[in-house]
Amino acid sequence: MPEKFESKEEYLIYLCHLFAYEFAEEKLPPNCRVLEVGSGEGYGTNKLSKSNKVKEIIGLDVDFNSIKKASNKYKSSRLSFRHYNGKTFPFKENCFDVVISFQVIEHIQDDINYLHEVYRVLKKNGIFILTTPNRTYRLKPGQKPWNRFHVREYDSKTLKKVLACRFENAEILGVRGNDEVQKIEIERVRKNLQLISLDPLNLRKLVPESMKPFIIKILRGLVTKKDSKSENFLSRYNTKQYYVIKDNLDNSIDLLGVCKKN
Repeated sequence: MPEKFESKEEYLIYLCHLFAYEFAEEKLPPNCRVLEVGSGEGYGTNKLSKSNKVKEIIGLDVDFNSIKKASNKYKSSRLSFRHYNGKTFPFKENCFDVVISFQVIEHIQDDINYLHEVYRVLKKNGIFILTTPNRTYRLKPGQKPWNRFHVREYDSKTLKKVLACRFENAEILGVRGNDEVQKIEIERVRKNLQLISLDPLNLRKLVPESMKPFIIKILRGLVTKKDSKSENFLSRYNTKQYYVIKDNLDNSIDLLGVCKKN
């Protein structure tokens, strides 16, 4: 949530997500109808609703509480939020010019059906833009995601392969930070891997879901050193410290897919 950042690492994750919305805004055609799948708290959907290119934007999410909060927080005649069952989008075929979905596909059990639904609601020549974490620097070969909410994570080849199941025209790009931001993100991942090593028997599965955030916070304090530069992180970092790359995608923080419906 944009109002609540407890560390520069959290803030940089937010900025990386925000960068994806800025990238998407540049790709929007004039007077377009946009669907965001997995709108979450709604700050990105709200951001795009302010673009003069957007005729209407709808945020879609499986979490009813998120939809309720976003609907109450963000008000606009061009903006709305809707709940769905996680499988079928509540829209007819060929009704959106653009579909965006950031940091979502890794959460979905049936990624092929998800892509089918995106394709179904897109108009001809419509654009689909998504992001997902790059597993190359986060996981060892064959390792399962340490993020408990991720079903799977993708590298550039596996993402290209799954997108090709529905989109003939799919380009895979990468989102990278400058050297300082990149170093902070790699260190964040290293700390998370350390946390996993503190639980070799995977006993965290026995912990109630409501307690996990508190336990993780305690454990993170054991492997994190205080950084005096963290205090001014809100003014120190911005989205201009992120950029898109076309080559050497293993060096990206996130993978960025841009697809077109033929």
